[in-house]
Amino acid sequence: MVQIVGPTGVWFDRHTGSFCVPRTGWVELRKPSGRASGDRDTIPATTPDPDPTLRKPMIRGEYDPERMKRLTDPLRRAWTHVREAMGTEDPGSPPPRDPTAIGRVHRIALVALVIAMSATLVAVLTIPGAAVIGRLARGVASKLDGGPRGLEGVSFKIAQRSVVYAAGGEVLATLAGEENRAFVPIDRIPEITQQAVLAIEDARFYEHHGVSIAGLFRAMFANVEAGSVRQGGSTITQQLVKNIIVGNEKSLDRKIREAQYAVALEKEKSKREILELYLNETYFGEGVYGIGTAAEYYFGKRVEKLTLAESALLAGIIRAPEYYGPFVSRKRALDRRNTVLDRMAQLKYEPGPDIDEAKASPLRFGRHPLPKPLDPYFVEFVKGQILDNPLFGETRADRARALFQGGLKIYTTLDLKLQNAATQAVAKVLTSKKDPAAALVSIEASTGKVKAMVGGNDFQKSKYNLAVQGKRQAGSSFKPFTMVTALEQGVPPSYTLDTPSPLELTDESGHVWKVQNYSHHGEGVMTMRKATELSVNAFYAQMIQKVGPAKVVDVAHKMGITSELKPYLSLALGTFEVSPYEMASAYSTLANGGVHCTPFAIDRVVDAAGKTVLRNDPDCQEALDPKIAAQADDILQGVIQRGTGRTNAQLGRPACGKTGTTDDYKDAWFTGFTPQFATAVWLGYPKDRTRPLYNIHGYAKVFGGSLPAMIWARYMKFAHTGLPILQFPKPPAVLPVAIPDVTGKPFDQAKSELEAAGFTVRQETVSSSLAPGMVAQQDPAAGTQTDPGSMITLFVSDGSGSGEPPSPEPSPSPAPSPEQT
Repeated sequence: MVQIVGPTGVWFDRHTGSFCVPRTGWVELRKPSGRASGDRDTIPATTPDPDPTLRKPMIRGEYDPERMKRLTDPLRRAWTHVREAMGTEDPGSPPPRDPTAIGRVHRIALVALVIAMSATLVAVLTIPGAAVIGRLARGVASKLDGGPRGLEGVSFKIAQRSVVYAAGGEVLATLAGEENRAFVPIDRIPEITQQAVLAIEDARFYEHHGVSIAGLFRAMFANVEAGSVRQGGSTITQQLVKNIIVGNEKSLDRKIREAQYAVALEKEKSKREILELYLNETYFGEGVYGIGTAAEYYFGKRVEKLTLAESALLAGIIRAPEYYGPFVSRKRALDRRNTVLDRMAQLKYEPGPDIDEAKASPLRFGRHPLPKPLDPYFVEFVKGQILDNPLFGETRADRARALFQGGLKIYTTLDLKLQNAATQAVAKVLTSKKDPAAALVSIEASTGKVKAMVGGNDFQKSKYNLAVQGKRQAGSSFKPFTMVTALEQGVPPSYTLDTPSPLELTDESGHVWKVQNYSHHGEGVMTMRKATELSVNAFYAQMIQKVGPAKVVDVAHKMGITSELKPYLSLALGTFEVSPYEMASAYSTLANGGVHCTPFAIDRVVDAAGKTVLRNDPDCQEALDPKIAAQADDILQGVIQRGTGRTNAQLGRPACGKTGTTDDYKDAWFTGFTPQFATAVWLGYPKDRTRPLYNIHGYAKVFGGSLPAMIWARYMKFAHTGLPILQFPKPPAVLPVAIPDVTGKPFDQAKSELEAAGFTVRQETVSSSLAPGMVAQQDPAAGTQTDPGSMITLFVSDGSGSGEPPSPEPSPSPAPSPEQT
């Protein structure tokens, strides 16, 4: 007979397996004869003890808090002495490499630990209703019922990783926080895997009611015999409660609450539900949680494919992953696996030959971490959408928990085939490591779904998403917003202006703006259609002054630009910074007949319970009159057919587009569309915004119609493979109008009449007998039928002579330069 270390008053008889608790009596563990198979181990009544002063039978009566305190105080002291005897070492930790180094103090301390835990349960069981030996299980269930509130307010929702899917169902990324866990229904977990875990952790799981007295005593004797903690007394239910509810605090109070909650849990959930939770909650080392994730990580397979040997290895890890993990010690992992298999043999879970074969097999395992996202820039964009959405939590921290621990299934709009085509289009054009970066965004015009996104060349080097976060000056690719504004105000495509260079314009504040054409010389008189095809700056500078920059801001925003814009004249030439995402969105309005569909990347989100918590349906609103959109499309088709995109942007089907190049060639754009897709491409140096695009793949100076148009065309050709060739709606017919007769009128009056009729006016001074300032002649002549917006030349008399002015020669139409933007 040995007294427990310290003044606990608890005695233990190693020969009989009995122990004595002060004021309670001696208790021994034995198996009653004739016990039926499956009956529980029972604790018989008290037996005589050598010290009559210690003897006191179990007392029946009402629950007495003071008596419970007297019963548990010695055990609290025993716990303290155990901790002191063992120093800082956790009594429940796995054995050291050299168990003999601990010596006698460690052995006695471990005995004290297990006895103290056992005595605690015995003391608790002395509460009325638990004293009857034959009713032990019912007593535990009735007296350890989880406290006055049971499981009220307790959540058994465990952290699960989330998965991001492409539109076709392909996995784009798996998002895991600190706990990498994929929940697996128990129906998918092989029976041999369940048996392996039960064999080593809780063989009587389907028999007890949450707390196993027999298991506790069995563990006690095994540990005493081994001189170290080889077995644990906690049931699977208790382990689950410890992990989810009460935590790992080393205290008697925690053990009591653990037992209470375990019994309460068994009342509310079935055994299969508890085992399913346990197998999915349990830690398997290496940051891996849950049996399904462990199967993936250690063996690279689904849990359904686990073999007997693999199941035993995983089951053996559970007790102490930092000790039995195969990457920690291959030998200990092997021994532990075989221990599990031996236990399965003892329990007759599997045939002996199968067990022997599994034990003879070598350990085969490896690290199979989560794969890197297929398209990290897009995945980061999607993550940002969740983190910014209050639907997933009040705070950003709440949303992060939902994203990384909520088991969300995030279904996106990304078409993986189109995404690969976009990536390849960039790679095929920009083939050198020294090349600039490129960004691409492609949107389905009729829905707003983002189908492809290239955010950069190397996510590991730079996580900055150039497609969304990268805002740069758009250059001439911003001219269509001024064009659309003009069309809305009734300015026809045939509207004509002279395009001198340099050109000085004064804004409303008195600021003088000096504009240069790309060629640095005047391009002559031309229509808005021609000026768009050839991207003539002087024309659009005058046009934005005519229609008003504030109106252009309004049109750009309603078409899909979200960045801040200022109503400056320079807006016409794209001096404000926007992203490729915005440009593709805005151009999609023209592709969709004037209807703007808000772009979106997430189709729907399903939570861990299978409930759809977010669904994005197309959000489409008419932004432009369909007739205006048709006119704009008709003009922009000419950019690819005859203008700055004719060399590299041809698709073999109707398409519209616009090139863009900023000052000093720092940015180059091509943005275009078909009725199906709108796609924007940007090219430049992200880190050095002042570095020009010089001498790249044979181009001395890269402009929008060169490399960006090549990338755009490569991608768009693939994107339209197998799609029908669609035509753009025809614009409304433009009827010719007769030119009013303004000869013989003062110039100012004549000019006003012609402009009121929709014409533009150019003045030339001639020698005439008319009074100075009077219109001597007009060209074309009065009554001529011509396009609205045509330029009329007025020959104004200087009053010096009587001769008629010669007929003017028409201005030559400029041929497009291959480097015009």
